Amino acid sequence: MTTPQAQRPPSGIYRALVWGLFLFCVSFALIGGVIAEHAMTLLNCQPHADIRAGSCSFLKNALALRLTPFLSADTPLDYPFMLLRNFWGLILVWLAAIAWSRHAWQHPSSPSPASTARHASVPATISLQQSLHQVLQASFWILLIGLIAFCIAFGTPFLSTYLAREILQMIGCNPGAFDPLVSACMAKLGFWTPRLQPFLLPFLGQLGSPLWLFWQFGDVLAYWSALIAAVLGLKVYVAHRIAVTKVA
Repeated sequence: MTTPQAQRPPSGIYRALVWGLFLFCVSFALIGGVIAEHAMTLLNCQPHADIRAGSCSFLKNALALRLTPFLSADTPLDYPFMLLRNFWGLILVWLAAIAWSRHAWQHPSSPSPASTARHASVPATISLQQSLHQVLQASFWILLIGLIAFCIAFGTPFLSTYLAREILQMIGCNPGAFDPLVSACMAKLGFWTPRLQPFLLPFLGQLGSPLWLFWQFGDVLAYWSALIAAVLGLKVYVAHRIAVTKVA
């Protein structure tokens, strides 16, 4: 027999948090530059690393500093990495809020008569939890496989150099073959150009790709791993709740 709180549908706060995080990540991953441009216009301030040298308040400055990199992106391919790099803390807090809201939904301090009067079948409750578990499991494997593929792509000798050249050409930079680092476009700022420079070094760029992977993309790998750990933790928690509901 299931408990009254387990019979209730997810709260509106829980659904709003889940869909809000989904829309936030998808929006910035696809059109982060457009969102950043409109947001900076609304903020109407010039961000600076030193708040005393900026022209906006502390909160506006903190937000503007995280939006500015999206404006310097060479291509939309940069947006997902900038999202992880600039908003990883917010995403982790958001995931924690989702976990807390679900815990509060399943463990109300004092259930109201209206909530205890609702009845739903045990299979329906388990089905809802299993659906969430499947979404988390799919997200976990997508993130994990993506991380492995990223490490293989930029950690494999010669393959990493080839990909570096292809990406640079996609963003409009042709480094050349004889001395790629002297090309004018290699001095451009952005996400990809500074990180891919070591992969183009003669001989050392090809054989040192495992080192360059962690040296140039260490922050991306750390944020990526943190997201995987957070999703895994939520997946384990939901699996535990499914087991508890079945026993109840």
